[in-house]
Amino acid sequence: MLERRKGRGGGGGGSGVDDWDAPPLVKAHMAFQIIWFCIILYLISTLIKVMRNVPSRERQPYILLLVSAIVLDIALIMNAVAIRISDTVFTSTSVPLTCTIRPLYHQPELLFTMAGLWVFRKRSKLITYGKGARGIPYAGQMWKFIADWVVTSFSLLFLILTTIVNAVATSLVLSRDISYLHYLRIFDAQLGLAYVYFAFYSILTIIFVVTGLTLTGAFNRQTGRSDVVR
Repeated sequence: MLERRKGRGGGGGGSGVDDWDAPPLVKAHMAFQIIWFCIILYLISTLIKVMRNVPSRERQPYILLLVSAIVLDIALIMNAVAIRISDTVFTSTSVPLTCTIRPLYHQPELLFTMAGLWVFRKRSKLITYGKGARGIPYAGQMWKFIADWVVTSFSLLFLILTTIVNAVATSLVLSRDISYLHYLRIFDAQLGLAYVYFAFYSILTIIFVVTGLTLTGAFNRQTGRSDVVR
């Protein structure tokens, strides 16, 4: 459907490109996207400065956090552009752009969490057990680290699949290649993929909370043993 959206409000009789006639809430939404872009950009520069003081062998989780933040910043500025051009370009252009932004926007939910789990793993190496104790804390187990990445990878996979199905279905129904009834069937499939994504994300969140609690308990036990020795 090649349909140009009409201007709204008064005084917007000129070109939609030169005189953006949009509701105040839409303009505010775009402004907040730009503000958040600047905030994340500042945090990225701060993270880069902090990484200089981190030993190279300990930088992996911070690099993951940095990459995720950069991708999020790209998504924010792309979303601001999408909001701006939604009234001035054809729907066939705005839909793919919006669908591209979605996984970029939501990936920090997964990668930030994974970066936190990676930091927990690094911190677990600082724990030394008392005499007679063996092994390493739960947060530092290799099998757990692999399981964390498996859950994160599947979460990203279903996030991308959900976005692809949504983009294809929306494009087909707008171009009238499929009926609305067929679109609803595809939408049901997309909804199922979204539920699977949220299930994996919930599992990852639970793992993060449990890991943090167990690592805190391990540090507390270590402190208690040190006090007993003294």
